Amino acid sequence: MDNYLKKIYFFIQAFLNPAVPKRFKYETVICLLYFISPIDFVPDFIPLTGKADDIVIMFWGIKRIFDIAKFHRQFIKNKNTP
Repeated sequence: MDNYLKKIYFFIQAFLNPAVPKRFKYETVICLLYFISPIDFVPDFIPLTGKADDIVIMFWGIKRIFDIAKFHRQFIKNKNTP
């Protein structure tokens, strides 16, 4: 439980860090909003492609989360280096 709280706290710090490009932050929010939205670019009742757009958006959002964490780790590393 404590480990999850540390990860959530780290991500909040990373999301609020001005060193992280704003584009990554916007893309992450857009992915989250699209994923929870009932409106899709491709309706879900179309076989195969209906769920594919949701999967692509989900992976894109996950990649952006890792990119934000990477930039934040680099910022912390550079800040602590004399």
